Amino acid sequence: MGKSAVLNKWKITFWFSAVAVAAYLIWNACRWEAATASYESRFMAAGQTGKAASESQKRIFLDNDACYWVGYAQEMAQTGKWRIRHTDFDNPPIGREVHWSQSVSWLLLFAGFIARLATGAPMASAIENSAIWIGPLQFFILIAGTGYLLFRRMGLMPALVWMINLLTILSIQWSFHSMRPDHHGLHLGFMLSGQLCLILGGLGWIRTCPEAGAAPRLIRPLAPPDERQARRLFVFSGILGGLGLWTGATVQFFGLGLSVASAIILVLSMPENLSKQPEDATTYQPSLWRWWAMAGAATSLLFYMIEYAPAFPGMRLEVNHPLYAVSWLCAGELLTRLSAAKQRGQPGSRLHLALLFCGMLLIPGCLFFGPAEWHAMRDPIMQRMHEFIDEFRPYLKTFESATLLNTLKHFGILPLFLVLAPWLAGQKRTAIHEWAALWMAVIPALAFAVLTLWQTRWMNFFAASCLLLAVITWPVLWRRHPQGGRRPAWLYFLIAAVAAQAVYFGSLQFRDIHFRDISRERVGELISPILQRQFAEKLGGMNTNRDFRIMAPPHLAARFHYYGGLPCVASYYWENLEGLKSAADFFAAGDDEEARRIVQERGITHVVLPPSANVVHALFFIKTGYYLPADVQNSMAGRMFARQEALPPWLKRDVSLERFLQPGFLFNGEPVFGSLLVFVVQQEQMHRKDRGPSIE
Repeated sequence: MGKSAVLNKWKITFWFSAVAVAAYLIWNACRWEAATASYESRFMAAGQTGKAASESQKRIFLDNDACYWVGYAQEMAQTGKWRIRHTDFDNPPIGREVHWSQSVSWLLLFAGFIARLATGAPMASAIENSAIWIGPLQFFILIAGTGYLLFRRMGLMPALVWMINLLTILSIQWSFHSMRPDHHGLHLGFMLSGQLCLILGGLGWIRTCPEAGAAPRLIRPLAPPDERQARRLFVFSGILGGLGLWTGATVQFFGLGLSVASAIILVLSMPENLSKQPEDATTYQPSLWRWWAMAGAATSLLFYMIEYAPAFPGMRLEVNHPLYAVSWLCAGELLTRLSAAKQRGQPGSRLHLALLFCGMLLIPGCLFFGPAEWHAMRDPIMQRMHEFIDEFRPYLKTFESATLLNTLKHFGILPLFLVLAPWLAGQKRTAIHEWAALWMAVIPALAFAVLTLWQTRWMNFFAASCLLLAVITWPVLWRRHPQGGRRPAWLYFLIAAVAAQAVYFGSLQFRDIHFRDISRERVGELISPILQRQFAEKLGGMNTNRDFRIMAPPHLAARFHYYGGLPCVASYYWENLEGLKSAADFFAAGDDEEARRIVQERGITHVVLPPSANVVHALFFIKTGYYLPADVQNSMAGRMFARQEALPPWLKRDVSLERFLQPGFLFNGEPVFGSLLVFVVQQEQMHRKDRGPSIE
């Protein structure tokens, strides 16, 4: 069989695998849809056999953020707006600014438009029902796109192993989950694909002579591209990074910062005079870093204009901002000048390098030393709230039981490459461009490991970085052994083990779906939204004058508004820092007059609180930063939880309303009762003091 026929066979195999990936994603989304519907169908209204617990057509999502994204898209479709810059979903009575990018909302609008053409459904329903497809669509583009790049540059086997692991690793798959349309997948996709493009672009190393016939192989050596290919990949990496900044600058800043830091370390660590390297078929092209930074900065600025023009928000560094582009341009020029100086064997202008270094650190300097108002995460209230959000908890605390088993479930054997790759990079037979690629993959993976130990939210980035490191390592190992000789058995075993672990990861996904499909247990991530939807729908149905305003813990805000149109003061979003502070002041108040003032200013009609001491303690800690049992007990939330007789006369618990909103359900024949306490603001009592003392 000729080389052309073999190459065609490999191409057919790759595209068949891509089709199989698409089929799996479609199957996965349909199974989750069916499993969630099956779980919902087991809820029946207590005492009314055969009547569903809720007759709502609104679907259940597995994440609060999805309620906001879908709500924004529906508002766009209803009003004709193409940007949502202000919302009344929370922080009543004035609402708040919205600074999240329009990326997910635009994707939802696009999906809803296609669904409406196909089904004829109203646009609002079409957006909601098609929302389950935007995650799988993003995931397929990421898997197929990066897989094709690996296939072209490294061969079929690395591409296939990459694709099946990327598809099945739980933490990565969760970022693109069909039941949680969200921005997390975009963050991961832009960071990962941008890093891959830099590595495949040679990290500055280019080939100076035509590539000797690219024989079709299962695994190809990690060879530098020619200058044209390298420039394309660097520019594409910059565009992806710019899109990442637009999607969410705070998260993307970590990925870009790690890429810049890794590149600087590599440039400083390379030999003094790059032109004297023994690889006579390769050379170093410093200007590639300038192309990378220019493409990224231009993309960032373009989408900043699209997002905000003509009204710009000032120094809001939580989202994309021109200063990110300036820092990136300085970083790219610094890398260009440093590597050019290395190539000449002469130091560059120290003044220029110092100025560029300061410009590169412009964003970190603003974040750490600028006013706290420039980034909401510096606010102590926001920092303390993060301690009660699962994704911000340390990995070892989140999975403190069976840590080793959970680590294997989340990452498999991929962390082993954090040891293997540095050892391989230190070997004399490793070429300099291979050395650069290995370290460019190792440094971010190590950094994401530390970030994961700090906050669980980074575990998907760590898993993806380790997978990239594994895929980069194989071609280097493969090249180190004679083409005609026998390669060691352990190398084949290592490749087979990484490929086989995808079967294990896939089985975990099957088990997860199947558990919800047949489960007779109460799954929190499904029970909570089902019960809260019922509660919000009924209370929203009573809100005929549209004047209900709710004071509640921030985790209830998304579903209360989405299902019942009920605005809550506090929510999880940094744009609503004002509402969070107001809710913290209210729930932690020991002074009834302070609480009364907040209720009057906000026009609060109902206060809702889960009857949990943990929630009470959390609300008090968010406000004060400490726990003191006596103060917690005397706080407004503490009295609502355990000492309702000590509440002020203008706030009364309404047990009959609670029973109406949460009548109790049967789940698989067993009773399930709602668990939210409902307090009603007594308007007559609220204003009695304002009328002065009674004549009597």
